[in-house]
Formats: sequence, structure tokens, C-alpha cells
Amino acid sequence: MFQYLIDVHAHVYPSSFPNTPIEEILSRAKTANVQSIVTVSETLEDAKSILGLKNGTLSDSLREMIEPCAGLHPVQPVGAMSLVSTEQANSILEFIQEKSTELVGIGEVGLDFTPHILKNAIDSNTNLNLSTEELKNIQRQVLARHIALSLQLDLPLNVHSRSAGHHALDCLRDYGARKVVMHAFDGQLKYARKGIEMGFFFSIPPSIIRSPQKQKLAAEIPLTNLLLETDSPALGPTKGVDNEPNSIIISATEISRIKQIPIEEVGSNVLLCFNSIKK
Repeated sequence: MFQYLIDVHAHVYPSSFPNTPIEEILSRAKTANVQSIVTVSETLEDAKSILGLKNGTLSDSLREMIEPCAGLHPVQPVGAMSLVSTEQANSILEFIQEKSTELVGIGEVGLDFTPHILKNAIDSNTNLNLSTEELKNIQRQVLARHIALSLQLDLPLNVHSRSAGHHALDCLRDYGARKVVMHAFDGQLKYARKGIEMGFFFSIPPSIIRSPQKQKLAAEIPLTNLLLETDSPALGPTKGVDNEPNSIIISATEISRIKQIPIEEVGSNVLLCFNSIKK
């Protein structure tokens, strides 16, 4: 068995696990041979919390597991769920600039064109009188600014693309993004192939065991473009149950089964891929 695994996309900070001490989550991950957890933010407050853990009172061995990222998720928890704004982007981009030497990447960023999310945003912002396409373009503009900063700082991007797979890939291509992890990609295989051609990586969560789409994706993506994630506390093996980084072995085991290769090969390849994009 390989020595350790890397979770390239998780939300491991107190607001994501209000009823579970972070020390317990990290300890369980360490016991499961998880060495590194790329910890992504959805808001500026999350990003501050992640660096607080990294620089805080955790034991050295647990603190070293956290690989901090900062970014602005396209869906923001303001009252009823709303979409990202230019003003929010200004604040997180300033934070990333200031803390760039402490970060391993920029994320979670991207596009979310889920129909009910867009409808809720329109319904809750009637005073702005924005169309669906205008809301999509605001997301594109915010993603473009994250891309530009990632190029300036040479930091990889950790990208969300729910119901917007090919739109996100087009935006990444048009703005010259280089080091990219497509997190839990839900788009069609023909679009995933375009991402492969651009040299992007695709990370697979434990929900693969209950997702035919993720199983087909793992079969299609070359091993050299595959990474592992948990998206903790979401996308676990059991729907509706909090997920943790220690479940990353499920992703690795399922990829091993699908590709009919030893699990050790999956783990060693993930390490190579991770090191190739890490700052």
C-alpha cells in the first residue's frame, strides 16, 4: 500500500463542521494515511479561518496537513443563497495578494449556472433588474479576475463548474489559465476531453461510488490528469451524511477498480500530479 494520499479539495474549517472539532477530523484523516488536505474557501471569512487553523494552536503534525487556498465561490450564503458580486471579489483578491506566500492555490472559484440558483438570485434581487445572462456574466468576470491573479502569482486554480462545465472551460481557456484543477466536474465527457487537451486536472470525490457520471469521467480521464478529493463535508459515499477527508481512500479504490490498476499506482500518480501543479 502507498504511504499516503492527498485530498485536493475539502472544506475543513469550523463553519463547515460546526458539531465536530477540526482536530478530530484531521486525526482521523492522518490515521487513514492522508498527508495533505488542500483546504478551499467559499468566502473571505472561510479563507481567514483556514489560515487561522494553519497558523493556530493545532499540533504541528495536524497543522502541516492543511494546504491553504483562498477564493470566492460563485454562490454566496448571503440571506437566501445569492450569487457572487464584484464588491466581494475586490476583498478576496486583496486578501490573496496579501497572503500569497501562505497559499498553495486559489479556490474555490468558478461558475454555477444551476437553474434554481439563478432563479433565486433574480427573485431576491428584483431591485437590480438583472437578467439570467447578466448574472452569468458577473460570474465570468469574477472568475476572469481570479484567473489573472493566479497567473500573476503562479498559483493553481481550484475550479467549481456546476451546470457550467463547458462555460468554465471556455473561460479558463480564453483567459489563459494554466494550472487548473476541475473539482467534481459534472459536465459531459466531450467537454472533459477539452480540459484534458488544455492540460487540466480533474479531481474525483467519494460520491463516485453512487454516481454513474463520475464513474464514466474516471474511466475517460487519463491517470496523468486525475486527482482525488472529498469536497468534505459534501459529496461523500452516502448522500446527506457529512463527508471527511479520511474517505479519500474510496475515490482511490474506485478509480483502481475502474481502470483495473493497482491502488498503489493511483496513489503514486496523484502525488506526481499534485507536485506538478503545487507552487
